[in-house]
Amino acid sequence: MNPAQRFLAYSAAFEETYVDDDWSRLEEFFTEEAVYAVSLGPPLGGRWTGRRAGLDHLRESVDQLDRRFDERKIEVVGTPSVGEDYVSFDWRGTYKMAGCADLVFGGSERATFDVGSDPGRIRLLEDEMEEGSDPVIREWLEKFVG
Repeated sequence: MNPAQRFLAYSAAFEETYVDDDWSRLEEFFTEEAVYAVSLGPPLGGRWTGRRAGLDHLRESVDQLDRRFDERKIEVVGTPSVGEDYVSFDWRGTYKMAGCADLVFGGSERATFDVGSDPGRIRLLEDEMEEGSDPVIREWLEKFVG
């Protein structure tokens, strides 16, 4: 298993899911007991255990944040780090809505893959947000969305 190639396949499937809302296509990328952790306060941040719980939160997060915007652009910043069972990289997101200032924030993501009984599936997906992202997101939503 090549973690970088597997993560790229997951990323492509995620973007398809973003367009058509078919979250079932992402199930194959996660172990049954996968953990998804986001270092923000509620409702976007927290820790979810189990494939279903993690995917449900991903869907909720996309609905609560990403889908509010006319355009979103997520970019990898710098060079990803790839190990035997993980991929890690920094990213920056720019979210645009007509008539509003852009919302820009970033962080780092790390996907750790199972190499045992369920090889090639993500067992831990972690989003570590940049310091100060939580209030920036909350203030933007309060100002422009209400």
